[in-house]
Amino acid sequence: MANVKFDDLALQYVLTDESDQEQAISEKAATAIEESTNSRLTLGQWVASINRWIQPGDDTTDDDFIARAKALDFLASTLGVLKKRDISLKADQVKLLVTFFGSLFSSDHRAGVTASAKALRHLVSTKSFQPTLGDNIITNVCKLGEDFKLQTPATRLELYELFLELLQDPTVANDLEYRHGTTCGFISGLLDLCKNERDPQNLIKWFAILKTFLQNFSPSEDITLEIFKAFSAYFPISLRTSATPSGITAEDLKNAVRSCFAAHYRVASHAIPYLVNKLDQGDAVTVAVKVDILQTLDACLVQYEHTKQSVVPFVDQVWGSLKYEVRNGEVPDTIKATLRVIRSLTTRLDDNELRAFLANAWRDLVDDLSSATYVAQAGRLLVAIAGAGCQSFAIITSQAIPHIQTTLKHAQSISHKQELVNLLNSILAVRSILIDTLKDNKNADKSSSQLRDELFGDFLFSEVYLPLWEETSGDRATAEQVGILKKTMKGLAALVGQQSSDAGPSRQLLSASTHDKIFGWLAMPTIVCPLEGRQFNEEVYSDEASQGIRDAAVAALKEAVFLYPPAFQLLLQQYFSTLTTSYWEQLGLHDGLPLEIKLVASTLCEVGCSSSPNKEQSLSNSIDLINFLLAGLHWMLDKNTSPRYWTPFICSIHLSIVQSLDSLLSQAVDFSQSKQQGITKEWYMQCVKNIEDAKAPRLDMDISVIPNTTTLLRGLEDGGTSAHQQLLAYSLFVVEQLYRRFTTVHYQSDESTSNRPHIILGDDFAARHVSVSDQDICVHQLGLLAASVIRALSEDEQKALGLGRDAFMLFHSAGLTSDLPAEIARVSPLDDFRTAPLSMGVLQGLYPGVLSSEHHINALKDLCTILTSTRMACLDTTRAALDINFTILSNKLRVEDDDNSAEKLQIQQGLMETLMNIWDRNNESVPKLDVHTGIFIFRSILHYLAGDVARFRSSPAAQNSLLKLVCNKAPLEPVVGRQLAKSFEVLVSPKECLEKENHAIRKRLSGEWLYFQAVQPYLKDCFPTSGLDETATVNRAVSVFAVLKHLRYEQYASDIGQIVRIGIRSLSTFESGIEMESCLNVLLQILEKEPDALKEHLGGLISGIITVYETARKTPTTTEAGEDPTAKATGKGRVLCRKFALQFFQKLPQSYEAQYLVPYRQQLLRPLSMACGDSVREIRRTALAARKAWEALA
Repeated sequence: MANVKFDDLALQYVLTDESDQEQAISEKAATAIEESTNSRLTLGQWVASINRWIQPGDDTTDDDFIARAKALDFLASTLGVLKKRDISLKADQVKLLVTFFGSLFSSDHRAGVTASAKALRHLVSTKSFQPTLGDNIITNVCKLGEDFKLQTPATRLELYELFLELLQDPTVANDLEYRHGTTCGFISGLLDLCKNERDPQNLIKWFAILKTFLQNFSPSEDITLEIFKAFSAYFPISLRTSATPSGITAEDLKNAVRSCFAAHYRVASHAIPYLVNKLDQGDAVTVAVKVDILQTLDACLVQYEHTKQSVVPFVDQVWGSLKYEVRNGEVPDTIKATLRVIRSLTTRLDDNELRAFLANAWRDLVDDLSSATYVAQAGRLLVAIAGAGCQSFAIITSQAIPHIQTTLKHAQSISHKQELVNLLNSILAVRSILIDTLKDNKNADKSSSQLRDELFGDFLFSEVYLPLWEETSGDRATAEQVGILKKTMKGLAALVGQQSSDAGPSRQLLSASTHDKIFGWLAMPTIVCPLEGRQFNEEVYSDEASQGIRDAAVAALKEAVFLYPPAFQLLLQQYFSTLTTSYWEQLGLHDGLPLEIKLVASTLCEVGCSSSPNKEQSLSNSIDLINFLLAGLHWMLDKNTSPRYWTPFICSIHLSIVQSLDSLLSQAVDFSQSKQQGITKEWYMQCVKNIEDAKAPRLDMDISVIPNTTTLLRGLEDGGTSAHQQLLAYSLFVVEQLYRRFTTVHYQSDESTSNRPHIILGDDFAARHVSVSDQDICVHQLGLLAASVIRALSEDEQKALGLGRDAFMLFHSAGLTSDLPAEIARVSPLDDFRTAPLSMGVLQGLYPGVLSSEHHINALKDLCTILTSTRMACLDTTRAALDINFTILSNKLRVEDDDNSAEKLQIQQGLMETLMNIWDRNNESVPKLDVHTGIFIFRSILHYLAGDVARFRSSPAAQNSLLKLVCNKAPLEPVVGRQLAKSFEVLVSPKECLEKENHAIRKRLSGEWLYFQAVQPYLKDCFPTSGLDETATVNRAVSVFAVLKHLRYEQYASDIGQIVRIGIRSLSTFESGIEMESCLNVLLQILEKEPDALKEHLGGLISGIITVYETARKTPTTTEAGEDPTAKATGKGRVLCRKFALQFFQKLPQSYEAQYLVPYRQQLLRPLSMACGDSVREIRRTALAARKAWEALA
C-alpha cells in the first residue's frame, strides 16, 4: 500500500503544473516518511517511486527530460519539507541519498542537475550529514566538466549555493583540509568548472566561495596564485544592461571582487603589486576604474592581518605610486580616494616602520611645500598622513610646523601663503579630531603630550597667526591678501579650540590674554566696524571684499564661541560699549546705526544661540544676549534718543527669542517631555521673584544691571522645567516689562463708568519733536514680539497665566489695587488709539479658548463703534491695527450660547445699519461722508467679516446677513461701488492673524463656503444680459475677481466656463492696475490647472492681453501719480499686470500643441520683442523666455 502511495504521489507531482499542488504533494510524502515505523523501508519506497522516469530507455525526447526532472524535483522538494520540519534522517540513509544524487551528475546532465543540487543542499544541512561526504559531493559535481556552462544560470546558482554551504561548514572544511593538505586538490576542480561564469548573481556567489576558501583554508603559494588569477581576471568588473535584470548592481559586483582581494593577507604579495601596476597605467585607466582600484587597495590595507608580512613590504611601492595621483591629479574623486588609501597605509604602520615611512614621505613633501605650484597637493598628503593617528601626527608635525613657519616668512606668492595657512588650519582641525579620539580611548597612553601641545598654543599664535593678522589687516595690507585674511580668521577659530593631550585634566592651550586678543580681532569686522559706520580696513579692501571678510569672521566666531563659551560675554560687552560710543560719535552722521544695531545683534544670535548644539549653553547665551539688548535699550531710553534707535533693540530681542526657542525645541531629545509639565501661575510667580532676586534688567523699574547668568539660570531651573520652557518664561517676563515701560495707566471717567483705568503710551513717547511714525513702528514691533512669545505658550499655560485679560490692560492689571470687573477690558481711546498694536500682539497669540465673551465682548463693541465712527481721527497704521483686532475678535471670540450669540447678532445689525446709512443718499438726517472715510469704514467691516468667514456658520441664516448685505449692495453703489468692489479681497486675502500658527479658527471649507456665498450667486450679474447697467456689471466683475485671486482653482472649478467668459470681457473693461492684476492672476491659474477651458478663446485672450500689457506699460499721468492716495498700489498693480501678461504668453506653448498657437505667432512676436526692453529686469527675463518659446513654434 505504501509503495502504491508514493508512486501515486510521484505521478501527481510530475503531472501537475501548479506550485501549490506540488507543495501539498511534497507535504504528504514528508508526512508519510515522518510517520513511518520502518523508515528504511519507507525511504526506499519513496526513492523507488521515480524509477519509471529514471530507468534508461530509448526515449530521449524533451518531454522525457522534463518528466525526469520533475520526478527528481519531487524527491528534492520532499527533502525540503523534512528540513523545514527539522526531521533528521539516519546517517546511512543520508549517505545513500548523497551517493544517489551525486551519481546523477555524471549520468543525467540534462535532467537531474537542478533537482540533485537542491536535494544535496537539503542533505548537507541535516544533523546526520557526515563531513567526509563533502569531498564526494564536490568530486561528483566536478564531473559535469564542460556541461556545467551549458546549465541554466538558475541551475548553476543552486550549485554555487551548494559549494558555499560546504565550504562554510567548519567540519566539512576541516575534513577537506585534512584530506588534501596545502594542495587543496578539490579547489582545482572547482576552478576549472566555474572559470567562465558571467551571470551577475552567480558571480556574487562564486566570489563568496573564493573568499571563504582563502579565509578558511591554508593553500600553498601555487594554489593561492591560481585563486588570485581566478578572481583578478574579472577586475575591474562592470555590469552590462540586461533584458532580464537580476537586481545585482555594478557596485555589488565591485564589492564582491574587492572582498576577494582583501580576504587574507597571503594574497597581499599578488594583490598589492597587481593593483599598483593597474593604477600606473596612466591615461589608459578611466576615473571610475581608478577609484575602484583605489577603494580595493584601501580595503586590502585595512583588512590584511600580520602587517609586517602583508603591508610593510609594499609601503614604498604604494607611496611611490599614490603620491603622484595627488601631486599631478586633477579629478576630486580620485584624489579623495587616494588620500584615504594613504591614511589607511599610515594607520597600519607603527614604531620603526612608521618612522621610516614618514621620513621617506617627508623627503618628498618638503620641497613641494616650498613650491607655490605643488603646495596644495603636498598639503593634502601631509594632512592625510597626520590624521592617521597620534603617533604619525606627532612625528610629521614636529617637522612640518617649523618648515611651514619658515616658508610663510619667505613666500612671495599670495596664493602660496594662502595655501600654507589653509594647510595649518587643516592640521589644527585634524588635531582637534585626534583629541576627541584620545578622550574616548581610555586605554590610550597619556603619560606625556602625544600631540605636541607645545607647538599648538601661544607659540603657533605668536609665531604664525599674529604676524599674518598684522600683515593682512594693517595699513600695509593689499587688496589681494583678502583670501589670506579669511583663512587666518578660520585658523584663529580652530586655534581657540586646541586642548591638551597629556594625562592631566583637559585644558585650553591658549592663554586667557590670547583668547581675548583673538576674539577682539574677530569682533572688528563683525561688531565694531559695522556699529562705527565703516568697513573693515576700508582703505585697502573694497565693499565686496569687506562683506566677504565680515562673513568669514562670523563663520569663525560661530566655531570659536562653541569651542570657548566664555568668549560670548566678551562679544556682548564689545557690542554694548561700541554702540554707546558710536551713538555719540556718529550722532547725525551715521544714519545706518539703527540698522547695524539689528544686524550685529542678529550675528550675535547666530553665533551664540542658534548654532550652539549644547542646550544649556544655548539657553545661557540667549538670556545673556537678551539682557544686553535690554541694557542697550535702557541706555537709549535714558539718553532720550529717537524711537528709531529703540526699534532695533526690540526687533533684535524678538529675533533672538524666536531663533533660540526654535533651536532649543529642535535640540529636545523627547518632544513630548517639553509638554509634560506646563508653566503654572505659581511656578511663574516664583520664577519672576527669582529673576528679580538675580537682579535681572527691569526697564519698567528703570533697572538695567546685567545679572550673573548662573544665578539667573538657577532661578529659572526651579521646578524641573525644560530649557525651552525656561526661556519661554523669561521671554514673557521681558515682554511684560517692555509693555509696562512703554505704557502707563491713566484714570478717566466716561459715560458709563466713573474713573475707569485706560492704558496710554508712556512718558518715553512724550517728546513732541520726535517722529510719530518712528514711535508707531516701535510700538508695532513690540506687539509682534508679544505675539511670538504668547503664541508659543500652550492654551492651558495661557489660561493659567491669565493672559486673556492682558489683551487690553497690557500687563498692568497686576498693579491695580481694586478687583477688575469684566467691563475693564475695553479699547483705550487715549493717544488716538495708538496702543492698538500692543493689544493686537497679545490677541494674535492667544488661543480662542482663552478669550471669554464676558471679558471681551465689550472690546468688540468698542471696535464696532470706533471703526464705524465718522469722527474717528487716527493714523492709517493705527487704523490697520484696530482692523486686525476687529478680525481677531470676530474670529476667536466664541459666542455659542444664546445670550452672547444675540449680542453678536446685535453687533452685525449695527454694522448693517451703518452701511445702509452711508449708502442712503436720500436720508437728510445722516451727515454725508467723504468718499475715503466711507471706504475706510467699509474695509473695517470687511475685516470683521474676514474673521467671521474663516470660522463660518451656515445656520442660522441671520449669522450671515451682514455678508449678504455687503455682497448684494456694495458693488452696485453708483458713486463708490468700484472702490468697494476692489476691497472685497479683504475677505480672503492672507492675514497673519488668521494663520493656524496664531491659533485662529479656520474651517477647512471656508474658501468654498465663501465662494458659494459671495461669488457664485453673482456671476450672472457680470454680463450685459443681467439687466444691470454697464457700471454695475463691471463693478460686480471687479468684486468677483478680487475674491477669486485668493481662492484655489478647485474651489471655483465648477463654474469655470462662466468665469472664463467674464475674464475675457474684463480684459477690455477693467482699469490697468489692481483690477486687471486680479483678472490676469485668475486666468493664469486656469491656464495652469485646466488649459482646455481657454482653448476656444485663445484669439480673444491673446488680443486682449496684448492690449493690457501695452496699456500697463504707459507712464501714469501726473494726477494719478501724485494726488491719488492709492497711486503706489496702482503702480505696483501695473507692474504685476505686465508680469502676469507675459507669464501668460510664456505658458501658452507649454500648455497647447503648436497647431493651436501658430495662427497667432506673428501677431504676438512684435509685442514680445518690445517687452524685452521693459524697465523691470524680471519682466524682461520673462519676455525673453516667452519670445524664445513662440519663435520655436515655427
